[in-house]
Amino acid sequence: MNFGSDLQTNHQQIDQPVDYFSNSTLISDQMKRIVLLTLLSVFLMGFAMQAQNLNKVYGAMDEGDYEVALGLLEPIMRKKPKNYEAKMLAAICHTERYRLEEAITLFKEAAPVGKDVPFYYVKFAKAYLLDEQVAEAEKTIRSVRMQDLEEFLRPEYILVSNNIQNAKKYLPNPADIIIKNLGPNINSEGNEYSQVVTEDQRGIYFTARREGAKVGDDGEPIEQVLSADMNDKDEWNKDKPLEGFNGSRTNEAPIQLSNGDSKLITFIDEDLFIYTKDDNGRWKREAFQFNSKRWDSHAFIYNNEQSMIFASDVNHTVENLDLYITHKGDNGKWTRPQPIAELNTPLNDDAPFVAEDGTLYFSSRGHDSMGGYDIFKTTYDSTAGKFNPPVNMGAPINLPNDDTFFTLYGKNAYLSSSRPDGYGQVDIYRIIMFSESQVQGRLIDCEGDKPIGNAKVTVVGREDEFTATSDASGVYKMDMPIEQDFTLRIEKDGQVIYERDHEVRVLFRDEFDINQDFYVGCERGEDVLYITMINSFDLDPTNLPVAPPEGLAPVAEPEPEPEPTPEPEPEPEPEPEPAKKEEVSAEEPPAPVVVPPVADKIELPNVYFDFDRHTIKSEFFERLDEAAELLTSRRDLRIMVAGHTDAYGTNPYNVALGQRRYTEVYNYLLNKGVNADQMEVKTFSEDTPIQSNRTIRGRAFNRRVMLYFIDED
Repeated sequence: MNFGSDLQTNHQQIDQPVDYFSNSTLISDQMKRIVLLTLLSVFLMGFAMQAQNLNKVYGAMDEGDYEVALGLLEPIMRKKPKNYEAKMLAAICHTERYRLEEAITLFKEAAPVGKDVPFYYVKFAKAYLLDEQVAEAEKTIRSVRMQDLEEFLRPEYILVSNNIQNAKKYLPNPADIIIKNLGPNINSEGNEYSQVVTEDQRGIYFTARREGAKVGDDGEPIEQVLSADMNDKDEWNKDKPLEGFNGSRTNEAPIQLSNGDSKLITFIDEDLFIYTKDDNGRWKREAFQFNSKRWDSHAFIYNNEQSMIFASDVNHTVENLDLYITHKGDNGKWTRPQPIAELNTPLNDDAPFVAEDGTLYFSSRGHDSMGGYDIFKTTYDSTAGKFNPPVNMGAPINLPNDDTFFTLYGKNAYLSSSRPDGYGQVDIYRIIMFSESQVQGRLIDCEGDKPIGNAKVTVVGREDEFTATSDASGVYKMDMPIEQDFTLRIEKDGQVIYERDHEVRVLFRDEFDINQDFYVGCERGEDVLYITMINSFDLDPTNLPVAPPEGLAPVAEPEPEPEPTPEPEPEPEPEPEPAKKEEVSAEEPPAPVVVPPVADKIELPNVYFDFDRHTIKSEFFERLDEAAELLTSRRDLRIMVAGHTDAYGTNPYNVALGQRRYTEVYNYLLNKGVNADQMEVKTFSEDTPIQSNRTIRGRAFNRRVMLYFIDED
């Protein structure tokens, strides 16, 4: 697995493509591919005396082995500081490995080569672009005209020019979200990428290429699979090797984790495998049937494990990944894969991920990318029978460098990126899909624990300013920026009575706790404020469904004593009426109780789900097996499989979530031998709660699938 260059080529003879990929993009499309390095020497005839010493360099770069090439170039540059050809080649290598400061410095030193090699300016412009110096990139590429280039070099000139224009379109309009590096416990000076998270989102598996590991043929450390987990403040603990994965002999990367963290798709030396964890915690490996003799890089299984999208370059003689889709047939095997023509481009299309809401995310160097890989999203149009046109997710998720392996869980996402602010060449980042949140609480006088009413609360962030006014009970409610420092100021009667720097950190939990009291007149309270909220796709963090905090009793102003008034004379009491005889009425007979038929006194189970999930937890397997055994022995019985949700989320989303939940249970029973005509299904979404949605416990009971018998009469 090589995360990096789009200039890798392979000119060795290969086997013919396997026939089940017929009708996909064929080798004729490769004329649009950027095949530069093996031909670049044509433009360096002015440096013929030095070219012989660089043959091995060109060979290594042609294979994408940039570290090997740099190892050959460094002694040449030390011996001959004016070897501008060598400096230009070294600059290209550093660009492909995201060491952009070194690349730009070397390009500047190699400037004389531009007189004889105009393509130098295209590569130099690319380095500026990846470093987000868009204006310099545009200025540099204007130093050469397309007609000055040989025809086979013009496609990259066009590509870089288009990338620059896309960057000018997207970079000035970033989405209002938070992107944070996972920190030094995960990321290093090497490469970390291809991350997957555990079902509870508190553990992570990822791939690393770091010094100290065995060096591969490409001159880089081979890939190792590592893992880490979060502490109670959502900070990552130090990584460690994933148990059961050696990583000392082959390149390996985790691709997808599913089924309660018991199934793991991995990439191993150009093929895809699925691991299954047994009861003893041991991983057992099996190759996918569609693996070709080419590069099969990433896959994602979805639709209740009935569909899969994967990336492969099976139909190309050089690296050019396309996306394919396959479905599980009636025999349990994957059907013949088909290319997704509406998503594939002449450049790499890779790293598919299907979110819970059905959105497909993938990485591409094509479409309207800004430079390297960009993240795109699309949805499937069932009426048209194809995917909608992909949409670039824009900045700051995408920058001109490589951004890929995007995964989204509600409002929490992850990304691998080579952006310049990282610890190494490629790092893993966490994304919170919003930048401000509702916070509420009380303003309290510290000495007397009295409310501070009618006070002005001001939050001054890096760019925005928010204000609110507390009520008579000291209660305030306002938006605050998250994951950044801001100044909180409280003013009363024109005087500042509180001013302190804070930061709001968001912890995703199965609850809302956004209350934060501020004490005025003492040092109580922390600089970092932690709030918790439910992680949902349709969550509006500035309008959370929580009750306001109870305020303190306001201090009342003393009221003047009322003037005494003469007491009125008492009126005579009326004569009592004679008591009425108590009426006795016959009691209404109770309404008949409709009892659903119960077979063999077996009570059908309810299946409960985690928040925003539809995977059946293993604790319910035994009860479902009992229900399946009953239904297979009594074919006359019919049941309803009803999906329910808690009250959070929009109605359309909850209707779909209820459907996903009943589909899981329906398929489970179907696989246990229950006839389809014995089951009816329905989603009730949030409409029929069995407990209050105001409590954590109540919402847990409402997230369910109910099974009950259907009375035919």
